[in-house]
Amino acid sequence: MIRHTTDSGGDSHDRLATIRRQLTFDDGIKPRRPVRHFGWFAWVGTCAGVVMLVTALASIAPMRAGASAKTQSKFSLPASSPLNETTASLMARQTQGHHYNTPMIALVIDDIGPARHWSDMALALPAPVTLAVLPYVSDAAEWTARAQAAGHEVLLHMPMEPFGLEDPGPGALLRALPAAQNRQRLMAALARVSGVIGVNNHMGSRYTSCMKCVEQLAENLADRGLVFLDSMTSPASAAAGAVERSGVPVIRRDVFLDDIDTPDAIAIQMQRAEQLARDNGVAIIIAHPRPQSIAALQTWLKHLERNGIELVSLRSAMARKQKLERGLLSRSAGL
Repeated sequence: MIRHTTDSGGDSHDRLATIRRQLTFDDGIKPRRPVRHFGWFAWVGTCAGVVMLVTALASIAPMRAGASAKTQSKFSLPASSPLNETTASLMARQTQGHHYNTPMIALVIDDIGPARHWSDMALALPAPVTLAVLPYVSDAAEWTARAQAAGHEVLLHMPMEPFGLEDPGPGALLRALPAAQNRQRLMAALARVSGVIGVNNHMGSRYTSCMKCVEQLAENLADRGLVFLDSMTSPASAAAGAVERSGVPVIRRDVFLDDIDTPDAIAIQMQRAEQLARDNGVAIIIAHPRPQSIAALQTWLKHLERNGIELVSLRSAMARKQKLERGLLSRSAGL
């Protein structure tokens, strides 16, 4: 016979008391921690997290290196380069007296020479304006001397090969010519436009897009301690990088004022130039000796200071840009 048993009330209370003692460590026995079992998906998640952490840490170094490289992307004047000592000292003197919280604009007038009347009007603009003289006009030396006597910095506006069928003029630098012949053409042009601070390109979209060509140009400029202004006639220009590696100070044009030679278009470009100067601290502007351009410039240059912008020479702008890009200057908010 099967006997059915049940716990008595006393037995139940005894068992409950024993369980409570075990839970409250009354008997001095510490319960074991439950063992947690991780599934395969948990291990996969853990491994993935470790990989992501390592990847993030590894990415910090190249990001810092890339940021450092950007500070040297447009302008470089290595302090250790002896051929730049004269240029460096001149540029340092140019920056004296300037307020670094004031936006700067450097204005360059290209194509000085062929249009005589409007070139005369360009020479009459305030002295910080830089003038770029074409070497193939018969009186190039006269234009250069007059500009320098008026206190302007002067560039050789060197003809270079463009894309398309436009003629850059006699004595242009061409990709098909041997390096020695291009050097001879450059030296002849520098003899006609003497005492210049540097060179910028007249046309030259094809020539400045040729790495080998601009490397050869850079070697010739380095021999004479000249700076280079890349007119950026081509967005594919290789000039800045190639010239910079040679140790030659180089800077890029920011705005063409008169690509469209109408008062409204020029006014829009002037506003753009002012905004770039405020945003970046300095802007490089190129215009040409044309009726609409000269008329607009005569008014605009008088209003720059009133608008809180300083008109400076090209060398001053280059020195300012160098210091800004190397983080040597701090600018106020809003610039």
